[in-house]
Amino acid sequence: MKTTKNAFAAQLLGYIAGIGKHYAGQTLLLDGQTITAVQLVALFQACADTADAAKQAETDRAAAVAKATAAMQQAKPMAKAFKATVLAAFGGDVKSLGDFELTPVTITPAAPGVRAAAAKKAAATRKALGTMGAQQKKAAKKALATPGTPAEPPAPATTPVAPVPPKA
Repeated sequence: MKTTKNAFAAQLLGYIAGIGKHYAGQTLLLDGQTITAVQLVALFQACADTADAAKQAETDRAAAVAKATAAMQQAKPMAKAFKATVLAAFGGDVKSLGDFELTPVTITPAAPGVRAAAAKKAAATRKALGTMGAQQKKAAKKALATPGTPAEPPAPATTPVAPVPPKA
């Protein structure tokens, strides 16, 4: 059975109490070594004290992390607004932005192939959705997103209108 550090430290405190009651002033032979009850108590007490100090340090650390997290959450909206203000004020001035540990915002244009594919997808979606109600659009989008199914939209409920011939 594995003993936790806290349980081990508590057990040592029990040993100290028992040594004081039953082995006070005696010399013991433990693991082939001769040790006095006073030395054993000092060893166990030092271990228990350092375990308590470690536990307190862990508690203090957890409290400090929670405090830092709360402070960051409180500062985050103002930091975001300040960054936007600085970027708006200094734009592409690399030197001034560097004073704030910022770099200019660079917008990388999409590659022509990506833009063409996006336009094609948008046109197909528009064609599939047409002028439908919310439920019809939802079904059409689901059909478009499902691979291996035809992207045919449901038949519109309106009757087609004959084209008007152009005036001469």
